[in-house]
Amino acid sequence: MARMSISAETRRQLNGHDRRWPIKLGLRALAVPLAFIAMILFAVTTSVSKMNYGGNDWTDGLPLAPVLLALFYDPLVLFLTLFQRHGRPIHPGWNVGVDFLVWGLAIPSLVFSVGDGWFWYWQPVLVEFDGMVPCDEYNYWSQICNPLIYTLGRIEIAANVFLALILIIHFTLFVYACIATHKWRKAKKLTAAERRNIELQYNRTPEEHRESQPPAYTPSAKGSARMPVSAVSEEDNPFKDAEASAESNPFHDEHRSAVKYA
Repeated sequence: MARMSISAETRRQLNGHDRRWPIKLGLRALAVPLAFIAMILFAVTTSVSKMNYGGNDWTDGLPLAPVLLALFYDPLVLFLTLFQRHGRPIHPGWNVGVDFLVWGLAIPSLVFSVGDGWFWYWQPVLVEFDGMVPCDEYNYWSQICNPLIYTLGRIEIAANVFLALILIIHFTLFVYACIATHKWRKAKKLTAAERRNIELQYNRTPEEHRESQPPAYTPSAKGSARMPVSAVSEEDNPFKDAEASAESNPFHDEHRSAVKYA
């Protein structure tokens, strides 16, 4: 299978926003074929049951709701994140809501589909003494007399396995989305508090305060080798005459030597 190529800018955006993006996007990519297969299996079971046994097999039609929702939402998230937004994730609140709907609908769907599955009607074959198998009330649901329900039962089992995998995947994504939403709200509150502090302290917006700041000083290599320059000019130095007198004093060096070796 060819690996999807992601541009360097998209990868940088993904790493900057969320370090777990390979796990999250990988789970959504895995859920797409699972949902597609589950949709086909449940649709086949529902249509075949209705054609052969009549009625409305809603227990196999109900799982189509979470399956179709996952089949629509997961590719949409992959497309928006990787191609349309170039690595900038969508609001985590969307993932919280949709993933909750998927696994929340998948639980009752599994319960009703398994509870009313065709495989519960399976029964062993009762053979008479002469080796004949009469399709009477005792053998009506046996595989020899009614093989279709065994095929439908196997399809239902496979479909529910795929639905259970979709439930697990979207419950995991729901937990990740809740964590991301908590971090997003915490960062938003911190940003709002910092903005409020700047407005109260400087009586201006953070943008205006940032523009009014002087540019940061970056010393060059040539300038770093220079000696520090005194803030007082030579003309304004009040000790200039005293320093000149000390330099011209012939006993200045002797006094300094005496102090040194005292």
